[in-house]
Amino acid sequence: MKTIKSFVISLAAVSMLTACGGNDRKPSEEKVRNVMTVLPQNRQESAVKNFSGVVKENSTVSLSFRTPGQITRVLVKEGQHVSQGQLVATLDTKDYQLQVDAAQTQYDQLKKEVERLTKLHDANSLASNDYEKATSGLEQLRIKLQNAKNQLSYTRLTAPVSGTIQKVNFEPSEMVSAGLPVMDLLDTHSMEVEVNIPHEVYRMLGNTTEAYCLADGKRYNLHKKSVLAKADANQLFTVKYAIDGHLSAGVNVNVYIELGGSETVKGLSIPAHAIFEDAGKTYVWVVEQGDVVKRHPITVSGVDSEGMAVVLDGISASDRVVKAGVKALHEGDKVKVVTQRNTNVGDLL
Repeated sequence: MKTIKSFVISLAAVSMLTACGGNDRKPSEEKVRNVMTVLPQNRQESAVKNFSGVVKENSTVSLSFRTPGQITRVLVKEGQHVSQGQLVATLDTKDYQLQVDAAQTQYDQLKKEVERLTKLHDANSLASNDYEKATSGLEQLRIKLQNAKNQLSYTRLTAPVSGTIQKVNFEPSEMVSAGLPVMDLLDTHSMEVEVNIPHEVYRMLGNTTEAYCLADGKRYNLHKKSVLAKADANQLFTVKYAIDGHLSAGVNVNVYIELGGSETVKGLSIPAHAIFEDAGKTYVWVVEQGDVVKRHPITVSGVDSEGMAVVLDGISASDRVVKAGVKALHEGDKVKVVTQRNTNVGDLL
């Protein structure tokens, strides 16, 4: 009897404990995630981009004789500036002068003969066929004489453009063949500036309002000459500008490209790390009414040099875009917007 009584008491105690435990349990609370947000910024109407460029000569010209011979004079030295048309080297002219003299003698002799035959032809005392043969022979000698004169003139080498002699390959008394480079000339008549730009600026080059460079405390206006449409290994595009003025080749300059037009106004800027992809599409999380997040599909035109993505559509300037905590979110999650703390150095959260 005592044993049964003890069992009943124990069972009653367990029932009381179970009842007490059930009264203390609370329904599971919804998890709220902390995020940081940013308001998209309107793109500026115009922007001046600064890049490092280098001054280069327009081209390097290899100077060579158009006829073979022995060099008699080299009239320039390496590093010397020459003007267009200036004589820089000569060949021995003796043999070429003899060819001119011989051709001239033959031509003069036949010319007098043709003049005599012309009078006979006009008096109908010479057959037309004989007269035509004589005039044709005279024309051939005229061409031969002109060719000999040309060969003689080719013994004089002149600078085709103004520039600086970079290298002299031969000395007087050496023999050269036709077309063999005698010296190299840097064409400094019109210098150019070469600069490498990112895709963001490359696609806006059509709206360039002005470009200039600064060197030695002076400003030089630039004019676009060519754009290499293929990016290099660093995803940069090469642009060449003609420069108003003269700067030494190889000098580094600061290039300023002023962009303007509708393309620079279009779009909003947000941190690139606020963007995520899903199934090949690009999204951002936007905190909406009730502090819940919803993903918005967006169109991005690129990322600028400051790490800001240019968004063309999908969000507005008043949207609270999540910039930290992006990867942990799901559609409809409840969030709490927090401000950046001093311990969050570099805005990495």
